[in-house]
Amino acid sequence: MCLCRHWELKQGATRNVLLTKRYAIKMPRLVEWRLFLHGLLANMQETEFWRHLHSDKLCPVLFSIPGGFLLAMPRAVAFSREDHAVLDFDAFVDAGTWVVPVEDKQDSFGWYQGRIVALDYGS
Repeated sequence: MCLCRHWELKQGATRNVLLTKRYAIKMPRLVEWRLFLHGLLANMQETEFWRHLHSDKLCPVLFSIPGGFLLAMPRAVAFSREDHAVLDFDAFVDAGTWVVPVEDKQDSFGWYQGRIVALDYGS
């Protein structure tokens, strides 16, 4: 859903994402209690992963509200079908001592500062 030229609202299973020109703002969906809780947990998981790992494979968390009510990331450039088709998913998720918790879906990845990053790593 396009709100205006510079804002767009996307819906995932458990979170809404407000895309501005510069930021992606993730909030739990208020459809039903269980999905809302999963959205809170996904935001908290992304915040914790970023805080402890600071990996170049993760889109950075710039700001988050405790409890998972909201988090903000820089807006990355969306992955194209062609980008996803040539992505070596197994190599990407292998981060040595840990595995990047991202689904093998086109919209889970993007380009940030010239590198591929996981955009949705809160599962």
